[in-house]
Amino acid sequence: MRQNNYIAVISFQLELNLACNSKKEYLIVDDKYYTQMEKSIELLNELNPDIAIFPEMSFNEKYENIMLKISKDTLIVFGSTYIDGDNYTVIYQKGRRYNIMKKYPCPDEPMARHTSRILEREFLENYLEEHTFIVKGQKVIVLNCLEYYKVAYYISGQRNDVFGFLVPASSSNLDVFVQESMAIHNHNESIYSFICNTVSKYNGKDYGVGESYIFGPICKNERKWLKEEGVNSFNHLSSIAKINNKSEYIYGEFIISRFASKFKRSDFYESSPKNLIIKHIIRKDDSYERDVKR
Repeated sequence: MRQNNYIAVISFQLELNLACNSKKEYLIVDDKYYTQMEKSIELLNELNPDIAIFPEMSFNEKYENIMLKISKDTLIVFGSTYIDGDNYTVIYQKGRRYNIMKKYPCPDEPMARHTSRILEREFLENYLEEHTFIVKGQKVIVLNCLEYYKVAYYISGQRNDVFGFLVPASSSNLDVFVQESMAIHNHNESIYSFICNTVSKYNGKDYGVGESYIFGPICKNERKWLKEEGVNSFNHLSSIAKINNKSEYIYGEFIISRFASKFKRSDFYESSPKNLIIKHIIRKDDSYERDVKR
């Protein structure tokens, strides 16, 4: 049974086929997409997480009713989609859908042609509230790809009441995100970053590199054990796990930071994360399977 001082999060790294024209990006829905989504929905029903994250541009209207139903118990970040030429993050919670316009488009997005630059201060004052959701009494902030790179550092420096950032992404250069995460978690060791990236083709060419990852509070012994069990991470004290460039998911139960003990000898010490699982969503052949469970 999951304890109340943990929040269960699952992140689905999907292989997507994307394309664009001068006005919008769009998802090319194919058999691989449907296979991944059907498996992902099975996992949502089986694991019943508190939070689920899909990568940017993974939204499909076909799954609207299913997501509305599952969202009665789970906050679902169903990637994003273009609406009237703009990229909107799609979020479901308690049977309701939220569309939040992406405030910082990437340079290669069509919407970058008509959007104006927003100062970080303006985002914090005018748009942070609509990006903020409550899960088990904790604030989580949904930031679509470049939004994380632009404003997460400022939020983490000003707020100590945030459980973590939920970040759907479609990045071809994840190194810049990793460096930003290191800077964020150098200054705030009590916050989480859940980065869910695509493995994608864009107009027929390889684009999204995958390698989704999690940063946050973790005991050094837990990091050592996870490494011994084959879980990859970055060379940073707050790096919890990263996955490969395949269709994989990562699930774990993460302690709410105020319950985390700074000293492993403390009477209040509890290990975190718990029940970490990294596993394929779809498998091409036997060599493609990669399972880690703790």
